[in-house]
Amino acid sequence: MIRARDIADGAVGTMDLARITANVHRRNRRTSLRADDLLVVLIGRIGETAVAGPEHHDWNVARSVAVVRFTLAGLNHGIHIWIRWWLGTPSARDLLRVGSAGAEHATLPLADLKQLPVSVPPRHLRERILHTMDLAQRKAALNMKIADRATELADAHFGRFAKGHTRGDVHRSATTVADVGQVIVGSPQAGALDGGQALAWASPREVLNNRTVHLDRTAGITWARGDAACAPGTLLVAPRPGEVRTVAVTLPVVPGRGMLAVRTGSEADRMWLLHELRARSEELVVTAQGEQARAMSRKAFSKFPLSWPPEDVRERFARVAAPLHGRALAALRENRVLQELVVSEMTEQPTNKR
Repeated sequence: MIRARDIADGAVGTMDLARITANVHRRNRRTSLRADDLLVVLIGRIGETAVAGPEHHDWNVARSVAVVRFTLAGLNHGIHIWIRWWLGTPSARDLLRVGSAGAEHATLPLADLKQLPVSVPPRHLRERILHTMDLAQRKAALNMKIADRATELADAHFGRFAKGHTRGDVHRSATTVADVGQVIVGSPQAGALDGGQALAWASPREVLNNRTVHLDRTAGITWARGDAACAPGTLLVAPRPGEVRTVAVTLPVVPGRGMLAVRTGSEADRMWLLHELRARSEELVVTAQGEQARAMSRKAFSKFPLSWPPEDVRERFARVAAPLHGRALAALRENRVLQELVVSEMTEQPTNKR
């Protein structure tokens, strides 16, 4: 069963999915999924979308997610693609916020979603824009592969550099996380604060579901003093049963409750620590705590022993890894530009309300 929390950055996360019984599924056949169904978040990050793929056939959804099913004609004319992109435009977001006003937690009633007007241009313009969308989506998919391969190459190089500095080596027993970085505890999301400012806030779920090793945006904000934000390059560490995920942030961000942030003094240290923590994800589970190990223990994590080779080894690795991470980041930045291009194309054309 797909919940609102499982939908992030236009995709359905594959980790830690909920399960329902066959009887519950049979009682909710209307929301039994088919390929190309549009999933829309109704609670929290309202308007966030994903498209069900063949792998989601006959799955179901929670009440926090709406299922928009299209006719064969709608699919043939690309209406499903149009609506998905349109829900990300500023005008659509404004309408969604109006529909959710007054709720303790942002909530969009299903009836309001059904009545939401959609701006649709004349067919000849729509087909041209859909062609642009198709090109953008294909380029974005290629960019994601580039980012993934660049990270895999960096991981492979790390394995080569780490050889000889693994289990049984004196460096591992002598060096801990606290020796090489400043460990910071995450904080809960907060509302308006006197003397504070709105800052990007990263939830553990965003870290766990992030599709790459780089977190370049967040859905949430929190109010805090400016010095509460961790600088770009900080590592965020979040647990779930059986795994601990580590990402590097590319923007100032306040880490959420349940996870930790680690600041290092140099790029060489940051690069080595990032890949060391990634390589030892399963071992790091022992540093998690709480119900189903969903929070990080600062004390246990700080004492976690590392494989930490001499400085010249770490620097040589950074000279190889940093350009690979730079290439991955360039691909992600291009995807943001492509997204903005499509939204601009959609909003600057004459449209009809439907």
